Amino acid sequence: MGSEGGKVEETARDFLRKVLSQKAFEIKELKYSFDPGLGLYVVAVLLKEGGRERPVLLYLSRDMRFVIAGRVYDASSGRELSRDHFETLMGSLPAGGPEKVNLEGVSLRGPVLGKGEEVILVSNPHCSHCRQLVPRLLERVKRQGGFSLYYKGMFFGRDRELEEAMECVRQKRPELFWDFVRECYSRPKGEALKWLRSILGEDFLKGCRSEAILEALQRDDREVREKIGVKGIPAVIFRGRLYEGTRSIERALFGTPSQAKEVSGKGVKAP
Repeated sequence: MGSEGGKVEETARDFLRKVLSQKAFEIKELKYSFDPGLGLYVVAVLLKEGGRERPVLLYLSRDMRFVIAGRVYDASSGRELSRDHFETLMGSLPAGGPEKVNLEGVSLRGPVLGKGEEVILVSNPHCSHCRQLVPRLLERVKRQGGFSLYYKGMFFGRDRELEEAMECVRQKRPELFWDFVRECYSRPKGEALKWLRSILGEDFLKGCRSEAILEALQRDDREVREKIGVKGIPAVIFRGRLYEGTRSIERALFGTPSQAKEVSGKGVKAP
């Protein structure tokens, strides 16, 4: 690919330096190719952060102006192409299962949904895959039991209104928290807030924009990113391990995806 190929590597490295600017990392290996079917460059990276190695797959537009991070699927068949792209370039995915996590210093706050094994859900109502998973997950926990579900938010995008309202309900009306979480993930923002006003009155939300609310949200975001090491949502911590993406969550909590087919969706990278 000559000089054009050199620009692909330079663009990918520069992108990773920008998005991971707050973290110490090393690029162990980087390979790329052009996929004529997609019309995109495919860049496979083996990234080392601390003692952990993880695969990263990027897609670059041919003019190098845009970078896409995440999975790519064949629209006609639904088959994931990204795994094949990575393995074609690198040979195989790194070995190893879900990462063990140390929850020392991580705060768990109620209310708790259900009674059973501890599960920490990390999510955000603006994440599309989270919106597919969370309502069904809540319904299953309510109906079948077996889990004690905790909620921790992770920032996604710039709109904080739903997150502030959820935290406000959590602090002031905890008995409504999980019902409101369901509404936030099941309905458009305006309808979810309208549901809350219909129960608590028009003035309730006026008291939800406070330093205490914002500090609680920021603390949760710091903890899941820095202490737990969450990279993408939805995610859960279960039996001391971190599972990211809907398929991993399905397998961890409910067995194989076929046994958990009512819970659907994939997973997205948190910005």
